[in-house]
Amino acid sequence: MSTSSTTSTTSSTSASESSSNKVILGKRSHTETIEKGESNNGQMHSRNRYRNNPPDFAVLAFKYSSFYPYVKYTKEGKPYIDFKNPEAVRELTYCLLRNDFNLILEIPLDSLCPPIPNRLNYIHWIEDLITISETRQDRTIYGIDIGTGASCIYPLLACTLNKNWVMLATEIDEKSVEYAENNVLRNNLESKISVVLNKTDKKILLSEEVMINNNIRFAFCMCNPPFYESQEQYEKGVEIKQTPSLSVCNGTSREKFTPGGEFQFIKDILDESLVLRNKIRWYTSMIGRLETVNKIVRELKRTGIDNYVVTEFCQGQTRRWGIGWSFGSQRPSTSIINQTSKKLRKISQPKTEFRFGIPADSHDVIGCILVHLNELDIDGNFNDENGTFFGSAKTNTWSRAARRQRMKSSECQKESKELSSSSSTSATSVTTTASTTTATDESTVFETLFEFTLRLEPWKSNATNTKVTFSWTNGKDRNVFESFYSHVKKWMEQKFAANDNE
Repeated sequence: MSTSSTTSTTSSTSASESSSNKVILGKRSHTETIEKGESNNGQMHSRNRYRNNPPDFAVLAFKYSSFYPYVKYTKEGKPYIDFKNPEAVRELTYCLLRNDFNLILEIPLDSLCPPIPNRLNYIHWIEDLITISETRQDRTIYGIDIGTGASCIYPLLACTLNKNWVMLATEIDEKSVEYAENNVLRNNLESKISVVLNKTDKKILLSEEVMINNNIRFAFCMCNPPFYESQEQYEKGVEIKQTPSLSVCNGTSREKFTPGGEFQFIKDILDESLVLRNKIRWYTSMIGRLETVNKIVRELKRTGIDNYVVTEFCQGQTRRWGIGWSFGSQRPSTSIINQTSKKLRKISQPKTEFRFGIPADSHDVIGCILVHLNELDIDGNFNDENGTFFGSAKTNTWSRAARRQRMKSSECQKESKELSSSSSTSATSVTTTASTTTATDESTVFETLFEFTLRLEPWKSNATNTKVTFSWTNGKDRNVFESFYSHVKKWMEQKFAANDNE
């Protein structure tokens, strides 16, 4: 139960050919390549330090003598290394970690050697996921790395980048646990990272280490499971690859294979999450096979989970995917969804962002919207600097049924006040008790239905046109939010259509 293998650490090599053949959804191998006509621009996370700054092998070779023997040069003078040489790949990983993160590792040669840019993509994506529900920057963030491997790479990078993170790293292989513990000690992060041996592969998250911490609510769990269920499946995957592998694929059998492959592994996490539920805010996993993404999304829908997110990562010509789901009400922002594949969008998470255009100046638009939101008893505040309104609805005030209910409630309150004013002193004490009960009931009824942001931007670079974007950020009932959005949209369109006719 350890981190899985990937291809080259960067595309700055002499072997960077892309596939010219299209492949069928779900039939790609574990080293998925970019299809013809699909761009890989922007797939590496925007905060990934290697996004527009690939490692310079020549500089690293000059700085670190241990890396020098592995660097070769093309006739044009461009440096490269042989990614099929496990020693060269491992030495590159060592150099990048030391040079860019001040981390020193020891990884056995027969274990998986983690490409750093790929790992950073996953970590930055999780940062975005948990930020949507984290308002305090100083709060301790607890995370779990399932199958940390000998390198313990995810916890080491995560805690180096985020000083307020604390990680529980689990592993089923005793040798890998020993290496991982030494890597943590070597970098003086033992106060932030705990490496534990999971003594049974029957339970992934329902282990004593997770369950015993009753006072800790983990913000996330992460995992990079073995892709394949057997050597035969792996060899078959290699045969159907559209392009030859650019890198070596080392690793123990436990790192590369698991019963049922990665689908069954992630499904086991899903099954356990149905027991743990809000014990972990976001359950996530890396995925190496596109067909697995389809199958896991179907499983999420089957279990009634509609709060999920799917993204894709790109490193050179290699593609991976990430999936996350939550039992909480916080909804992932559209900004953290990175999907360039049209096929992947078909199984994407339900929409949380809705927009429409109004043929009017943004100042006029926000003025009208704020007035109407006030009429609907929507709480919130407007940030004039970025043109964004942060709001919440406690009760449905926009539907016809809601208006009728409010009128009925108002009449009942009026009758109650009339009865109260005519009651005796002894009855007053009873009435006071009843009023207290009513207040308690109202506080229960008027829990927040949803939270949202409303953003205004120039539409089509035209100052006299405004793009209005509603983002659903919190809530359980999608239909309620969509009915609110539809009401405001219809009201605004009618309002400004009337103004145009005057």
